[in-house]
Amino acid sequence: MSPEEIRRVDVVVVGSGVSGSAAARTAARSGAKVALLEKLETFGGSAALSAGMFWTAPSLDAYQARIPLGRTELGAKVVGDYEEAVRELRQSGVRVADEPQHDIMTFGVGYSTDITAILASCRDDVLAAGGETHTSTPVTGLVSDGTGVTGVQARDSQGRLVEYRARAVVLTTGGFQGARDELTRYIGPNADRLLLRSNPGSVGDGRRLAGTAGAGGTTAMSTFYGHLVGCPVERFEPADYLPFSQYYSGSTMLVNLRGQRFTDETLGDELLNQDLTFQPEARGVLIFDHHVRTTEASSEPFPGLGTIDRFDIAVQAGAKHAVARTLPELVDAVAAWGVDRESLSATLTRYQEVAASGGGTAHGITVSAKARPPRTSPFYALMVQPSITFTFGGISINTDGEVLDHDGRAIPGLYAAGADIGGLSNYGYAGGLAPGYITGRWAGLAAARR
Repeated sequence: MSPEEIRRVDVVVVGSGVSGSAAARTAARSGAKVALLEKLETFGGSAALSAGMFWTAPSLDAYQARIPLGRTELGAKVVGDYEEAVRELRQSGVRVADEPQHDIMTFGVGYSTDITAILASCRDDVLAAGGETHTSTPVTGLVSDGTGVTGVQARDSQGRLVEYRARAVVLTTGGFQGARDELTRYIGPNADRLLLRSNPGSVGDGRRLAGTAGAGGTTAMSTFYGHLVGCPVERFEPADYLPFSQYYSGSTMLVNLRGQRFTDETLGDELLNQDLTFQPEARGVLIFDHHVRTTEASSEPFPGLGTIDRFDIAVQAGAKHAVARTLPELVDAVAAWGVDRESLSATLTRYQEVAASGGGTAHGITVSAKARPPRTSPFYALMVQPSITFTFGGISINTDGEVLDHDGRAIPGLYAAGADIGGLSNYGYAGGLAPGYITGRWAGLAAARR
């Protein structure tokens, strides 16, 4: 279809989350005229819904230990570029905490930031360099001259077909967590039970566009980031994403609907969230005591989130729950939900025994030396379900952000970053905002230099 208007720029960035914003800023600061195109009515993507923690692995060794199946060359460069990215944010004038927070998601290091200000300052840089930023502008296709990508076609806010001709295109559309058919293909039937904890626009646009240019795929297609949420919940809107998340699950005992443990709880909530997805009905029960309720479950996991009682918030949202003076009474209450009483009782007893002896295995499942079995009355049970914020598999790139074809060759003029790329995280999670920002910088710089 012939466009109604042709615009000429140097770089087009598709998507305005943290990776797209960083790509656009970097390209603009490198002298390129940039068009930043966002299909939704507001800028920011899922980054705008986040807590603002700018974190990743503290070292390559830590990255490899947490994400042994990750792409080491990408992980090494993210870790190596992290401090420079933090300096850039500080120099841009946005709030970055003075002191880092350690052991984020059990292993990471990072700083609390003002993500809204970061996103806005990136757009300001684009405009200051003579570029343009648009919302309500979905990209409908890539433009090619037969040798490489030379632009995009998009619908502007009035519905007109506009062609942007450019030396380079950067795809940063935020993954495919909103595409239910794709999730089922890669994750399986329980993908239908995943709560969407993300902006609604990330439905795989980047992967589809890259595919038309011959892009290759990656590992990690069945893995993703998200957090456990009470079950059921009467609503799940963006304002609920952070307070409803049960970040403290690593200090609980987690069982499936058969009353059986299936993973080492101390791995952390974002991994338990994935593991639960593959259990019967993708439902589970957290069991914990009053000590956990009044400490981890009521603490501030990240600066700025506030101190709240996450169990109480889940209860108020409609989640199935129980409170009991003794563990046998709690087991009876959970059994009333359809969980096998004998199995749950045996699981709890053996878990307590192994944890008390310093760790080991219980019914074939690891019990960490760091496990904290329930000891202090009253005792609590909360039914939980998994959610998905973004996917870990996607477009294959190199460390310059160039999109690679199935044979590993760079596709001229096409770049990708953030949750559109695949393999940086793989079951284990390397962070969201920082890797997104850093990979966006790679792509923006390489695109501007093309």
